[in-house]
Amino acid sequence: MTTPHNGDWDDDLADLLQRLVTLGPTPGGPAGAPTAPPVPPMPSVPPMPTVAPQSPPAAPAGTGPVVDEWWRKSGPVVHTPVPLGGDQTAERPSFEAAAQAFWAPVGQILTQQVPHIAEQVGQQVTQLMTETEAQRHAREQVQYEAVVAAQRAVRDSQFAAAGETAEQRTERHRIEDALGPGHRRDDLVGMVDLLAERIGETPDERATRRRAEHELDRQRARAREDAARAAAGETPEQRTRRHREQQLADRREARTRARRQRRRAARTAGPSDRTRRFRRWCVLTAISATGGWATGLVPLIAPGGPFVGLLVAAFGWALDLQVRDRGRQRVSEVTGPFPLITLVALRVPVASGLAVAAGLDRLLAALPLN
Repeated sequence: MTTPHNGDWDDDLADLLQRLVTLGPTPGGPAGAPTAPPVPPMPSVPPMPTVAPQSPPAAPAGTGPVVDEWWRKSGPVVHTPVPLGGDQTAERPSFEAAAQAFWAPVGQILTQQVPHIAEQVGQQVTQLMTETEAQRHAREQVQYEAVVAAQRAVRDSQFAAAGETAEQRTERHRIEDALGPGHRRDDLVGMVDLLAERIGETPDERATRRRAEHELDRQRARAREDAARAAAGETPEQRTRRHREQQLADRREARTRARRQRRRAARTAGPSDRTRRFRRWCVLTAISATGGWATGLVPLIAPGGPFVGLLVAAFGWALDLQVRDRGRQRVSEVTGPFPLITLVALRVPVASGLAVAAGLDRLLAALPLN
């Protein structure tokens, strides 16, 4: 028994007591016999060790942490903590440092990509808000044709790797074009169908079809130009300014076309229609001139001569054109009581100036109008 904390301490104490009882006298023995010493009571709790446990000795430099028992063999065994990596330090980084190290690449990626993505989204939104319906259809058509061309290029490379010849590729392209949507046959049957379609359409339908084809071709050309300029580095502000200039040019072209159509329609109209419109203009102008004589405008500008009359007529004509939608509505096309009264009242300066310039003021003075 070498330690009070031995596992056989109870057994040894029991053997000692048994020997004392066996060797010592009984309570009823002869007088003068030696008595056995009192048996000490059994301790309920083992005594604590007199020496405090010591920490394990420090490991030599370069050998790493030492795993050893620093208690008795029969006592609890305590191991020193060992890190997962043998070459790592015992100090662990803080949670903030680990989170910062984890999110640093993410922040760098977001800093580089978010402005580029925002710029692309802004360009697309600006383009969708500023472009017209025809421009949108043309842009989508050009994008569709670009996708189809890219797919055909991929197929050509694959077939060329498989050993396709130039003649086979040409035939395959012809078949793909014939099977594509909106394709018109280029044989005799297709020519007959096209001829029947052209013979059956009216002049208005033919003009509408030609205008639609011209507009579609122009919008597709502009969409290709937008794609080429965007690839060359054109900014959204420059594209918007160029589109505005194109829209102004289109409006000028539309006004010119409408004016030519009106002149053509006037030339093709019958003489009776032109005569009726001229008579209506003369009657309305005479009524306005009579109103100018009655209000005193003709006697006021008559001493100035024809030049003053022409100047007053020019100012009145400018006001008249502004009221009649800048001349888009003719004088003979005004109908209704209130519009006619307004037209006659507004054309008083024009009629008065024309009457003085043409020398009709004397004729108006001879008439019993007062």
